[in-house]
Amino acid sequence: MQTISKQNTWISEKKICLEIELLLCCVRPQVDDAISDAPEELLQGGERIKALVKENIDWEYLIQTAYGHGVISLLYTRLNTMCPKIVPEFALNQLRTLFHTLAGRNLFLTGELVKLLDLLKDQGIVAVPYKGPVLATLIYGDVALRQFGDLDIIVEVQDIFAVKKLLLDQGYRPNIEMTYAEEIAYLQAKTEHTYDFIHDEKEIFLEIHWRIAPKYITPIEPKHLWQDLEPFSLAGTTLSYLPLEDWLPILCVHGSRHMWERLSWLCDIATLVHKHPDLNWEKVLKQASAFGCRRMLFLGLFLAHDLLGVVLPTEIWQQVKAEPMVSAIVPQVYNQLFDPVRTSDRFMGRTLYHIQVRERLQDKVLYIQSFFHWLKSGEK
Repeated sequence: MQTISKQNTWISEKKICLEIELLLCCVRPQVDDAISDAPEELLQGGERIKALVKENIDWEYLIQTAYGHGVISLLYTRLNTMCPKIVPEFALNQLRTLFHTLAGRNLFLTGELVKLLDLLKDQGIVAVPYKGPVLATLIYGDVALRQFGDLDIIVEVQDIFAVKKLLLDQGYRPNIEMTYAEEIAYLQAKTEHTYDFIHDEKEIFLEIHWRIAPKYITPIEPKHLWQDLEPFSLAGTTLSYLPLEDWLPILCVHGSRHMWERLSWLCDIATLVHKHPDLNWEKVLKQASAFGCRRMLFLGLFLAHDLLGVVLPTEIWQQVKAEPMVSAIVPQVYNQLFDPVRTSDRFMGRTLYHIQVRERLQDKVLYIQSFFHWLKSGEK
């Protein structure tokens, strides 16, 4: 299969600080991939990282930014592998401490997730882990390389009350106390998609999804995914999980919902595509069209290619470029990622973005309805 070799990278068109350039270089799936139209200094991949490390880097700013974007583990791993002797000792030590702290927490959460999924399975409840430890293992091959702070599990809405009972027995409590009538209304609301629980002693925040996101973001529900479930091994336990062809559009929906404000979401997409050249792209496109998120998918792929150098099949890249709204939306995402005044901080910035990123009229209308509902609720 042919792959693209040229692009007009955003880095070549917009001046960015050294710290952001170093961060982007370090979190690319493969630093040795050259970008043909990039500035000369970016063609050297790993050598560019070493050159940047020798510059007057504000390491505190870099580490703070990396943590905020959820890519501390990727940054540390790349620097520690490529050039540990030229990274200032205090910076490498700080990165190492953060990495080991996050890795320890990830392992703890992984154990808790496996336990809960086993308990749900024993009750006959079909449950699929969302993001978190399984996605880290699936994409990066190491649960320590993806920064996550909570746990997410997808179940069908009719199982919510059985799941709640099980969680209460395990020492969890609802994040918001509701009466039974309030719970029914909550589960039927188009604006809701998770029932959240907290384990105070273990300091765990657990989201039980009956949708991937609020209905005004996407119509994706478990019933759309359950027929594709595959076995997946995690920590010696076999779990039910989604194939990569389902994950790619779902990850793009999730990133788009939050306007791509964290670089880690793009790293997930870039690494997934980079490490799995055998993806069934026909199925990916079919799923995205069925879910009404084809434009969100194309936006995510464009960003992963432009910022992180991921290589796409030629026919996919041609379709991405042929979507006119993608090029119009991209500057808004870059402002959201790196600018002091983010797109969402501007008047109607978030609302206009969400209307533009939808290709179907009914989805635009649903979002506008939710926006006016939000305005009306705010007036009360």
